[in-house]
Amino acid sequence: MTNDGKSGVIEARPVVDKEIEWLQQGMRNVGFFSKLGRSQLTEVLPYMLLIQYAEGSVICSEGEAGDAMYLIYRGKVVITKKDWKDPVAVLEDGDFVGEMALLFGEPRSATVTTACLTEVFCLAAEDFKRIVDRSPDMTRTLRRLAEARRSQLAKS
Repeated sequence: MTNDGKSGVIEARPVVDKEIEWLQQGMRNVGFFSKLGRSQLTEVLPYMLLIQYAEGSVICSEGEAGDAMYLIYRGKVVITKKDWKDPVAVLEDGDFVGEMALLFGEPRSATVTTACLTEVFCLAAEDFKRIVDRSPDMTRTLRRLAEARRSQLAKS
C-alpha cells in the first residue's frame, strides 16, 4: 500500500470482531474469494486491514506498482484512466479493485479516487501471494476474473 504522506489516509488498523461478519460476506461476493470455504476465508482475515480515506483521496494511481487490493466497506470510489474524459466506473460497498495489478504483476491500469469518506479492507500483495500460492484452483479462478475485468477496461 503506497503512502506518500499525502494519501488522505485517516486511519489504518486491523479488522475487529464487529467487521468480520461483513468482511466474510463481502469476500463471498468477490468472484475469486467466493470459491473459498468458510475456513479458508477465515485464514485470509488476519491479513486484512481496514483503511479509512478522506474524500478526494487517491487510493492507487494508474501506472504505479500494484501493492494491494481493496474491498470497499463503506463509501464510493471513481475509477479513471489518463486521457479519458469520463470515468471508467464508479464502485461502492462490496465492490473490489486492485486484483489485476496483483495477479499480473503489471502497473495499475487505472486510478482509484474516493468520492466521499470511504473505508476499504486492504490485502497487501505479499499476503495475497502467500494465500494464492496455497491454492492452484484459486490462482486459476483469479486469473479468469482478472482477464474479464481487463477486457472490460479495454472496451470502456
